[in-house]
Amino acid sequence: MLGDLIAQLDRPDVTAGVLATLDPAVSESIGRRAEDLSMNPAEFVTGAVREFIDSADDDLWFQLLTHIRKADDPGLVAVQTILRWVVTER
Repeated sequence: MLGDLIAQLDRPDVTAGVLATLDPAVSESIGRRAEDLSMNPAEFVTGAVREFIDSADDDLWFQLLTHIRKADDPGLVAVQTILRWVVTER
């Protein structure tokens, strides 16, 4: 699930697969942010997800759990949600 997907996010093919499931505007924003930081998308995505895991407060975790509660692929939905949050002003 989530742990398995996170462990593989540093692989460009896995990251590309996840990015392909997102709204194109979100994927493009992630690509631009990665480029601005002189990172490839896999490095940026891995860092963003790990940052969330390390620093998210209880409210964000609750929101994330609400999103993935009934998902067919909870790991993918969790990563998609985190990445949308990364590029969206909250």
